[in-house]
Amino acid sequence: MKVLFIVVIMLLHVSCILQSTARAMDSEKWFLMSRHGECVEIRALERKIPDIGTINDPQSFIIFMEENGYKVISNVPKELQGKGVQVSIPENELSLLFIQGSLCKEFLNR
Repeated sequence: MKVLFIVVIMLLHVSCILQSTARAMDSEKWFLMSRHGECVEIRALERKIPDIGTINDPQSFIIFMEENGYKVISNVPKELQGKGVQVSIPENELSLLFIQGSLCKEFLNR
């Protein structure tokens, strides 16, 4: 019985990992690149910006921050071919890299 329970728990864990990877492969969806090269959901910003709401792309984030009085510096790096946007908020000491899911897929395959 204990072995069956452990197997079920392991299968649930693997299922969660596969779902997360599948979401990362959605090329239309935006993610944040962590400093360790992992793709994380944009909602992870809620820790630093609690009222972020349903922001799901860099443009919406930029508008939101500007409307809340923050100076925003953004850049589209050429090497990311339009699939990434660097955004800095000096006041909050935030330096973010938004990337599309297709880039997450490339990083996962390395």
